[in-house]
Amino acid sequence: MRCFTRIIAIVAVASLLLFSVPALHAANAVALDKPLTPVTMQIRWLHQFQFAGYYAALHKGYYREKGLDVTIVAGAPDRRPVEEVLAGRAQYGEANSELLFHYLKGEPLVALAAIFQHSPSVLLTRKDSGIRTPQDLIGKQIMMVGGTEDVDFLAMLSNEGVDPKKLRILPSSYDINDLINGKTDVFNAYLTNEPYFLREHHVEGRAIQPINYGVDFYSDILFTTQHEIRQHPEQVKAFREASLRGWEYAMQHKQEIIDLIEKHYRPKKSRAHLEFEAAAMESLIQPTLIPIGNINPGRFQRMADTLVQFKVVAAGRKLDDFIYDPNPKIALSTFWQAVSVSAILFVLAGLVAFILWRFNQRLAREIAHSREAEHLLIQSEQHFRSIIENLQDVYYRADTHGSLLQISPSAEGIFGYTPKEVIGTQMADYFVPPYSANDLFNALKESGGTLHNYEIKVFNKQREARWVSVNTHYTFAPDGAVTGVEGTMRDITETRSHQEKIAQIAMMDQLTGLPNRRSLLDMLQHSNATNQRRDQLGALLFVDLDEFKPINDNHGHNVGDRLLVEVARRMQQLLRAEDSVSRIGGDEFIILLPRLSQARAEAEAEARLVGEKICALLAAPFEVAGKQLHISASIGIALFPDQDLDSDELIAKADSAMYKAKHRGRNQLVMA
Repeated sequence: MRCFTRIIAIVAVASLLLFSVPALHAANAVALDKPLTPVTMQIRWLHQFQFAGYYAALHKGYYREKGLDVTIVAGAPDRRPVEEVLAGRAQYGEANSELLFHYLKGEPLVALAAIFQHSPSVLLTRKDSGIRTPQDLIGKQIMMVGGTEDVDFLAMLSNEGVDPKKLRILPSSYDINDLINGKTDVFNAYLTNEPYFLREHHVEGRAIQPINYGVDFYSDILFTTQHEIRQHPEQVKAFREASLRGWEYAMQHKQEIIDLIEKHYRPKKSRAHLEFEAAAMESLIQPTLIPIGNINPGRFQRMADTLVQFKVVAAGRKLDDFIYDPNPKIALSTFWQAVSVSAILFVLAGLVAFILWRFNQRLAREIAHSREAEHLLIQSEQHFRSIIENLQDVYYRADTHGSLLQISPSAEGIFGYTPKEVIGTQMADYFVPPYSANDLFNALKESGGTLHNYEIKVFNKQREARWVSVNTHYTFAPDGAVTGVEGTMRDITETRSHQEKIAQIAMMDQLTGLPNRRSLLDMLQHSNATNQRRDQLGALLFVDLDEFKPINDNHGHNVGDRLLVEVARRMQQLLRAEDSVSRIGGDEFIILLPRLSQARAEAEAEARLVGEKICALLAAPFEVAGKQLHISASIGIALFPDQDLDSDELIAKADSAMYKAKHRGRNQLVMA
């Protein structure tokens, strides 16, 4: 009797839960009429365009539409976002790599969106210092902030083989005048800030950016805590959506948002400084190429590996709980839990029925039990089918030979195939070479029977290649024998496309569309190695524009930029298809002639001829913005291969020859 009472109680509780669902919906409807929820957003520093998206979301009413009354609090030395959010004085904040640092140290933090796809942190030098690359920093005075702020610089030095002990590192004074007045050779800076002060003092600067040397950190990351997500999941989602909408508006209406900042926040920066900051942020956020706030888990993993490499944190903590998913998918574990719960409920119902009919005749009792079991089986199958049919990812099941036994209807939306077309076919039929089903099965075996985020290419119905990320595991018979595989796959073609675009951008000068220094080093290394094997000569022409700075000063940077684009176009028209021209700095270009004569005298003559043509071509007047502009070029030429010199040393040799051309009167060339 006691057992019977317990079972009745369990069924009553389950019924109560089921009937409570409509009541919860009604409660949510009433909640829409509640007053606005107060929320605090802690930004990193003083009010400026760096936080424009949050101002736009507040003053355009996007937060209010989501039911939020948001207060934006300026940062200060004693008011840092991570500490404020962890202490509960703010629900949301914005941080850079210190966010990941504190998470890896055990703090319950969650990254909601990466606003800056590339870090604005650079090492800033004066152009006349001759410091161009990380190798040039050896023996120089360098101001750095210290701690996690310097990890990307340390990783850049490591990638370039530069020992930090060979640098004269000083604590940052946070005063750009120390660089202007020569108290330091190199100054830690933000691309959005300190270069403006150099321009105001008519000092030409050069930025050494970690991204050009294989180190690419996120920055200005919107975040909250795991507690906030558990307690207020809908509020977190609403705040994130409104903030990203604000950022999209701010980047499309920069002047309007600058007006708003000046009116409501009284920034310490001038309007010209705010405009400079807004323009510099365009290349860091890349709103026309990548969805604002996009997060690539692999990028955060590389950041974490870098922090571990330099012993800032200990290894061990995974990033599973660090990156926010606004639209979580149904996991297989959740699916099986749902099936298990349903099965338990139906078993309980069967037990109740069995107890109620226990006094009937044995035959009637057996018939009733049989009917209940059949009903349970049907209901369980329907429940399983409902879950599979509503999955956004593609669920599949195959036998040990790779023959597909089941696939969810979502396959049609992603790949164009209906389940009927796919079931019975071989997995191997859909792999794009060199990927194969055998490789997938081998990887599954090597990983112990479970595989996560395995990326492959497959064909869709139109025989177009699509990237997919696969999660899969073995299925087993009751005796433990492997019967096949099952799992899910997700179309990641757009994500891979974004990643490839980012990689392409990292190799390209954004103004002229020419290869940048990083791309040049790859091409030069390849040409140098090829020419050594073939006993053939090539040449580097280091081109520096004469009289470019007065044009920038007198006519403005917009005219100067358009002139640089026209210079690039002229030089490209002159070169052969196998030759290339790269922009490596403000008004500095390098022409690569990979294939010249084998005889040194003939190769020098060919390189000189190209250099003379470039000088004549650039000496001709330019028509830019209705103005006739005059410049010339000083060119230094270095042949390669040359006594086992590496790429940086070859560039330095051509650079030295270019300066000799400058000292001899400009508008000429000098052989190194």
